[in-house]
Amino acid sequence: MNTDKKEFVCPWCIGAGAKLWEWAANRHGAIFTLLLRQSDCTGGGDYGGQGPQVIELTENQDIRDVIAKGIAREGMSMPIPKESIVGRWAGDRVVLIGDYDESELYSTATELYRNISEPLVEAWNQFLGDEEFTLQYHRCSGCTERFYAAEQR
Repeated sequence: MNTDKKEFVCPWCIGAGAKLWEWAANRHGAIFTLLLRQSDCTGGGDYGGQGPQVIELTENQDIRDVIAKGIAREGMSMPIPKESIVGRWAGDRVVLIGDYDESELYSTATELYRNISEPLVEAWNQFLGDEEFTLQYHRCSGCTERFYAAEQR
């Protein structure tokens, strides 16, 4: 969760477990690379904007031209829009907090913070463009209850 922006990622909404070991030992924990990215320039394998991140080679293209275009973009300015999920948490106070922590921050966050799981999954899937690493978003029952309770207020 991000205590500065009052946002959190729900592990169950993205199909992950909630224990520290579960975050560390599977692909779901890698989502933080997008949230914590801090750069305004491109590099090899870096986030390249809102469009598809994968370049498909067509029959009539010369692979050398595609590689040359990629190299030409290296180090170019790539400002990310403020509303983007990419780099959204860079420089902020971010914690992995358990539901049994004495601070009760977990309960506070799930009640009062914004769940950014859905836009994060969308950005993640667009960035990687690889079926093997695709994540699925499904609002978990706890978040569904909180969502409808908030709407009633």
